[in-house]
Order: sequence, then C-alpha cells, then structure tokens
Amino acid sequence: MAGLVAPVIQPQASHAASGAPALRSADRTVMAWRGTGPDNLIWWSQFDGSSWSPQQALTDRRTDAAPALARGTNGQLLMAWRGTGDNHIWWSQFDGTSWSPQQALTDRRTDLAPALGTGADGTPVMAWKGTGPDTVIWWSYFDGTSWSPQQPLTDRHTDAAPALTRGTDGRLLMAWRGTGDNHIWWSQYTGYSWSPQQALMDRRTDLAPALGTGADGTPVMAWKGTGPDTVIWWSFFNGSSWSPQQALTDRRTDAAPALARGTNGQLLMAWRGTGDNLIWWSQYTGYTWSAQQALTDRRTDLSPALGL
Repeated sequence: MAGLVAPVIQPQASHAASGAPALRSADRTVMAWRGTGPDNLIWWSQFDGSSWSPQQALTDRRTDAAPALARGTNGQLLMAWRGTGDNHIWWSQFDGTSWSPQQALTDRRTDLAPALGTGADGTPVMAWKGTGPDTVIWWSYFDGTSWSPQQPLTDRHTDAAPALTRGTDGRLLMAWRGTGDNHIWWSQYTGYSWSPQQALMDRRTDLAPALGTGADGTPVMAWKGTGPDTVIWWSFFNGSSWSPQQALTDRRTDAAPALARGTNGQLLMAWRGTGDNLIWWSQYTGYTWSAQQALTDRRTDLSPALGL
C-alpha cells in the first residue's frame, strides 16, 4: 500500500479549470451525519464545488455514533458506521446514483465511530476502537469486494475514535487520542506494517482528531481542545513531522471536526457548532481558512463525516 508522492511544505488550493465539464455526482464530496436527539438516521449531502445539496435521509440505516466516509478501491464511495441496538460496524457503497444495501460486519464491534482512509495504491482501510474496556485499535482493509479479517494493533490504545488519511509520501497516516492522557498520537503504514506510535506532546484533545489530505497531497490534522477549550486547532504534515499547532479562533465545536478534499481540490472542514447543533463548514484556500458558514438545514449531536 505504499507509494511515493513528492513532499510538500504547506497545503495549497487547486481550482477547476475554466470551462471544465460539470462534475459527475460520483466525483463530488459527500457529507454524512447522524441526526439529533432520538433521530438516529444517517443523513447525507453532496458538495458541487461551491455549495451543498439539500440533505437527504438514508432511512434504511441508523447509528448511535458518527459515520465515516472514504473512496473505495473500485472508485465507489464507502460509508461505515456503528449500528443502533448493537455495536457491530455496518457498511455500504455509493456508486454516484444510489447507496447499496447496508451490510453488517459481524466480526467487529465498536462503541464509537469507525474511521476510513485510503492508502497510496487506493486500498481503503478501516480502523476502530473496541467495545467496553477494550481500548485497542483494530484495523482491516477492503479488496474491492469484502473486508479482510480484523487485526488488533496491540501497541496502541484510545478512548476515542481514530482517524485515517493518505500521507504526503503516499503512506497511510493514523492519529488518535491516547488513554490515560489526552495527547494525540500518530503512526504510518509502510505498506507492510504500522510504524511505532509517536506522541505529539504539543497538542491535546478530549475527543477524536480529524485527518484529511488536500489536492497537493499535504495531510492536515484538526481537533477540538480539552475541557472548556472549544476552539478548533490544526496542523499539517511535511512528510516527516507535524507543524506547530495553530488555533482557528473564529470557530468552536463541541465535537470532533471532519476534514476531506473538496470537489474542486480545496480542503474542506466541517464541524458541529457550540451552543447549537448546526453543522458549520469552511475551505482552505491555500493561504488561509475561509470564513465559517452555517448549514442551517442540518443538525447533529455528534461529528459530521466528509469523504471524496
């Protein structure tokens, strides 16, 4: 699963060429989220490069946690989520027109949200925390048809959901909150095994971090602070280390943010607000984050998911 991409220093924006043909539905960024209160349906919407389509309910699937999204080996968009009334992980694919019927992965369970990410060769990977006292991170990969048997990463533990994205050099990155501390830890998949875990001692979160990769291949991390600190913080990866954390003081959240490459190449961020359960979003222009905007037609008690 390893591949080489020229390292970059800072995320840059990419814009569609003037007069380019309209993007197919299958090529658009998707947002998915759980409703509020007793509404445990999964809702979704697509981004056309400038605005989000009206929300739609997926009435055949329900979750008690946030869903996850990533592009599959076969080009379809994958979704994974924890069920309701059980802690199995369920999954489905979007072919650009409709979502396939949901399927339960009965060999794996989580109390939280699973994570999805794609390596350099296009292989999707799933990672998740176990149930109850099991704080081990488990993982599996998708061959285009089915998921490989689950494997435990016994050297790493978390009290929250992990995050996955493709790294600058094509390697798959994983980040997670530790147990017994609130530092963020990270590791890379070399194509054969996961590198030793490393703690990022300059950053802390009570929740899950988010990972996403922009059009130029630069991975970005975003997270909520600890305790009363509801500010969203962020950092980027230069291929060997993470840049110093920076605060986005204009945006706050009571949940974990989400990151993904946008339909026209820019990096998108989405998050649940504080003092409201609206979903807010912003784009990284290559130099700065755009002003936050509220999506007043959609609400969640948890984190939204983004995927392209």
